Order: sequence, then structure tokens, then C-alpha cells
Amino acid sequence: MGYQILPMNTKVALATPGDSRDDFYAKRIGLMEAESAKLDWLRNGFEVVESRVLRTAEQTAAFAAEATAWGAQALVVHLPVWADPILTVKLSNHLPLPILLLANTLPQTSSIVGLLGAGGALDQIGCRHTRALDYTTAEEQRQVLAFLAAAGARAALRGQTLGLFGGRSLGIFTATADPAQWQRLFGVDIETVDQAEIIARAESLPPDEVERHLRWFTGCVGGVTYGEGFTPLKLERQVRSYLATRKLVAERGFDFVGVKCQPELSDGYVSQCVAHTLMNGTLDADGAKAATVHACESDADGALTMQILHLLTGGQPVGLLDVRWLNQSTGLWTLANCGATAAAFCATPADPTGLSAIHLVPHVFGQGGGGALSAVIAPQPVTLARLCRRDGEYWMAIVSGCTEYATREDLALTTPAFPQAFLRTTAGRDFILEYGSNHLHLTSGEYVEELVAFCRQAGIAYKVWR
Repeated sequence: MGYQILPMNTKVALATPGDSRDDFYAKRIGLMEAESAKLDWLRNGFEVVESRVLRTAEQTAAFAAEATAWGAQALVVHLPVWADPILTVKLSNHLPLPILLLANTLPQTSSIVGLLGAGGALDQIGCRHTRALDYTTAEEQRQVLAFLAAAGARAALRGQTLGLFGGRSLGIFTATADPAQWQRLFGVDIETVDQAEIIARAESLPPDEVERHLRWFTGCVGGVTYGEGFTPLKLERQVRSYLATRKLVAERGFDFVGVKCQPELSDGYVSQCVAHTLMNGTLDADGAKAATVHACESDADGALTMQILHLLTGGQPVGLLDVRWLNQSTGLWTLANCGATAAAFCATPADPTGLSAIHLVPHVFGQGGGGALSAVIAPQPVTLARLCRRDGEYWMAIVSGCTEYATREDLALTTPAFPQAFLRTTAGRDFILEYGSNHLHLTSGEYVEELVAFCRQAGIAYKVWR
């Protein structure tokens, strides 16, 4: 793909409780040291503050204070041999972080006994945690990495702000959110801004800046076909809208955004599809940049889902698409939406940016005019997700699959002017009968385990289709 995957630098507190019995502890030091040496993959992959063997309440409290001052975001409790379970309980009291218990399956260590003693104690006090066995295997290490990515994403999310330009669009009820519920579950704020701010800023931009970005954009895309409602002036307004949104986001300190667009901007100024694409992308006329999650139709829960995926993947682009159609005879899904799809999803070996796969064509709605970005997401493994609500409670739908190219006939069955993804997955009619939104969010690669870990840590129900 045409973007760089950034590391998730989760700060990990690695604690090793021990046996309070001096004679038995002395007999097992060799085993503990041998097992500790097997964790270099963890130490080398993350920022780690590590305890000595903790055998007393005082030692436990002192390490917890050190880890807190250091800014730990996750607690890994290593149980190479049997350890007094109360020490893990005390760690959980002092360090209210996502907790993972790490054990081994060697018969001579009694590690599983220690895991069950500590895990059972945490269960009794209502402390959610994750358990991993045999950390020398790739499968178990994958589980640990997913847990730590989720913990890092949750820590990064807390304190962030969604900038929401405009209110509910087209009566899409599932795009709204409860700010108090967001604060309670995720620690995220919602700040609403009038869409008129985008127009005012767009029209005040220096002409040379607008021309430079317009020239770059039209020179990179695969083609521009003007027509009814789509003129050079309208495309200029779309580029102005992107630059205005980018500047407003930076000035107001928003971490991710949603823009209503329809109908006020799409009818009264210009459609915002170019802004959606470039904000979610990793490149513009100024060069490489970080992707900023930008959800269309002011979809708050969609933007939050996108930001979770963005953080879990270390900064990858995330898209917003409509669940448009399921061809029940072939099992192929068509996902299509007018905006919020970064060019990177269309990347090929010949064009890692994906921009040349985009063709600007007249939009199919909006009296304000503007171009739509006709494109097809390239074949690749993908993960899709969405935070839905049922009777006020969040749950997450998680889908694993692969995108593939389709025929011209397939493109014409929905809206050829829109970016489209043709998805192959095991989800079928059952998904339609249960899923809780028209929007679905996509990123490249396999991140099901990370999403599951995030939901478990947040106490959110989930369902996986894979």
C-alpha cells in the first residue's frame, strides 16, 4: 500500500509476582529467570517498565507507583511459576489499567495454577482481564500484541475531541451520539461547529495556495470529466473546502472530524467529497502527511469507529462506505459511498498513492455541484467494523474479508460515480438482519483480534463475521 504503518508505542508495565514462601521461592529462581528470558520479544517491541520479582505488598505498591509516574498504559502480569494471587489483585488495585495475565504450559512450573489463581481472584472482584498461555508460540504472541495495541488505542483515544461540522444529515439517526455516554465509555468529547465556518475560510484562502493544490490534485488523479453541475469552478471550491477544513481542524485542535455536507453544503456551496478523500489520505500538494479521520454525513459513531481503527492500526487510513448491495447468487458485497475513501485504498504497484485510479466525474446529487470520485478499492485483505447501539448499549460489528475487482456490469449496478469496494466475506444475509447501521468502516489488513481486544477492555459486546 502507499502509506506507512506506524508503530503503536503502548507503554507497558511488566510485573512478575512471586511466591511469598522463602524456601519454595529459592528453589524456583532458575525457572523464573529462564522464563523471563523468553520475553525479549515483548521488551524489544514496546516501551517497558519492568519490576523485580514482587513478593510483598510493599514491593507491589512501590512498583505500581513507579509505573504510574512513568505513564504505563497496560499491565502485563507475568506468572512464570506459582505466585500468591493477592499480589495480582493488589497490582490491579494500584494500576487500574487493561490487564493481561501471561503464563506458560511447562509441567514443572505450576504456571497454569498461578494463572488460574490470579485470574479467578480478578474475576471475583469484577476486574476484566485477558489470559495468554505459552508465549513462545506465534499465536499466543499475536494475542498479546493485539491486547497491547488495543490498550494503547484506548489510552490514546481518551481525552480526544471529535469536531462535528453541522448536525444530523438526512435524518440518519444512527449517525448521532450521546456525548455523556462517549465520555463515560471512551473519554472522548464532541465539539460542534457550524458548517458556515468551512465556507468562510474556503473563500478567504490565498489564490496561489488554492491553485497549487488544485494543480497537484488534477495532475495526480486518473482523469477529470466535467459535466452538469461539475465545472472547474466547482472543483476549485472542493479543493478550497479541503484546505479550509484542514486549517480549521488544526486551529481548533480536533483529533478527528465529521462533516454534515448534505444538504446545506452540497446544495448551497459544493459537495465535500474531495475534502473527505484528502483528509483521510496520507498525501497532498505539501507532501506526505498523517491521515485525519473525516466522516461524511456528520456520522459521529462512524467517526469514532474510524478513529479506533486508525489508532489500532498505527495510523492507517480508514474509509466510510454504505452497505449497498449483496449479490446473493455470488456472495459478493458492494460497498459504495460518495466520500470518505482515501486514495491509498486504490494503490497498485504501479501507483502506490492510488490517486491515478480515481476519476473525477459529475456528482449524482447536490444543487451546489461538484465532482464525485469514481474508483474501486484494490484487491487486498480488509477489516471492517462499526460501533452500533441496541437499546442504548454499544456493540461492535467486526467483519473480516478481502476486496476484489469487479466487472463494468457490477459497477453499473449501483452508482458508478462513487468509490466502491467489492467485498468477499462469510457474512451474508444474516449480517443484514442483525447489523445496526447503513455505514460500515474499512481498513487494510487483518485487525480482528485487535478490535476484539478493544471491545473486551472497554466492556463492549461484539460479534465477528470472518
